[in-house]
Amino acid sequence: MSKVQKWSSFVILSMTGGIIFQVAYIRYVFLKDTADALNMSLQDYGNIASVFGVTAMVMYFFGGWFADRFSPKALISVALIGTGAADLYLSTVPGFTGVLIAHIVMAVMGMALYWSALVKAIGMLGSDREQGRLFGFLEGIRGVTSTVIGLAGAWLVTQMIVASEGVLTLIRVYGILCLVFAALVFFVVKERKDVLAKQESSAVSLGSLLAAAKNPYTWLIGGTVAAMFCFYTTLTYFTPLLQHEFGLPVVLIGVLGVVRSYVFQFVAGPVGGVVVDKVTRSTPRFLEWMFYGSALIAVVFLVLPRTESLMIPALILMFILCFFVFASRGVYWASVGELQIPENQRGGVIGLASGLAYLPDAFLPTLGAWWIGDPDQNIPQQGGGYAALFIFLIAVAALGVVLTRLTRARRARELSLTLAA
Repeated sequence: MSKVQKWSSFVILSMTGGIIFQVAYIRYVFLKDTADALNMSLQDYGNIASVFGVTAMVMYFFGGWFADRFSPKALISVALIGTGAADLYLSTVPGFTGVLIAHIVMAVMGMALYWSALVKAIGMLGSDREQGRLFGFLEGIRGVTSTVIGLAGAWLVTQMIVASEGVLTLIRVYGILCLVFAALVFFVVKERKDVLAKQESSAVSLGSLLAAAKNPYTWLIGGTVAAMFCFYTTLTYFTPLLQHEFGLPVVLIGVLGVVRSYVFQFVAGPVGGVVVDKVTRSTPRFLEWMFYGSALIAVVFLVLPRTESLMIPALILMFILCFFVFASRGVYWASVGELQIPENQRGGVIGLASGLAYLPDAFLPTLGAWWIGDPDQNIPQQGGGYAALFIFLIAVAALGVVLTRLTRARRARELSLTLAA
């Protein structure tokens, strides 16, 4: 494989990561407008998002099985075609059942077929010494692609007389892009059969999961990531908070969503990695700092008067929280290597910890929609409203601090025993 083939393959594969999940997570940018476009209440849309989360969590465990048995390039192409078809079907506003089916299809395509295949395909493009660089640039290109497309989408939505119509047009554009990139992957991306034959198994066996369940680090890592993922999942509800409680202009909602969801992805992640390597020299310690900071932001939001005069401070606080969340996302799986979990257990630990880590996506969309209500449809806030949301985030931040401290304490005991031996 020539250098041109290698890097053209890498760029195309990386860009697919910034496209394939756009519609599945479009609520992070256009929550209310998407619900309106699909003729749904925020509660119904939240329920469907929770079903997507449950399906994605289950499908994650099948990804390695598919990646071991089929060509990664073929799997990625099929996943893009399936996602593109689901996007285009969704743009027809097919009713509650149709929207639900489309999200289930997107979860199957994205988690069962696409993700493990992408990891394997990227890994085959370089030597062992290039893996860190390849996956680092993968995240960067994904972030840049998501930002560029997201900003273009935000502009498109603001140009429409009715924002919900703009969202439907944007969903169609994403669907067509998925189909275009499916063709690019199939015809342009090169696959080294000799390297593919030597790749280790990606599948997570029942035995490895049982072994992982006995490892305390599985629960410590999974619980830590789940606690921070609660902050990530609930960031989408800061848009209606800023709009309805602090008076954020409607024209800024799309741009705000793009900056919050994508710009911080490629800005904060690398910064978090540098701080871990150069300052804390410990991922759990760094995550503990991030939990303290996130808890403080949640406390301030809890007591901050919700008036239009405080819109700018509220916006700044949200951006600081975004930085904490995305800096954490960039490093939290580094704990697996840092804690020196044996190689033969890592697949099971990551698999089981991931199932626990992304559990919030299975219930928080439903719970969050119930909390914040829907002013445009005269559905009031329930269960304590935004106050309940911030109290919940303070609680999970406290849990995160406990888990990171337990992780550090356990690791310190292991190192002291090793030193004594």
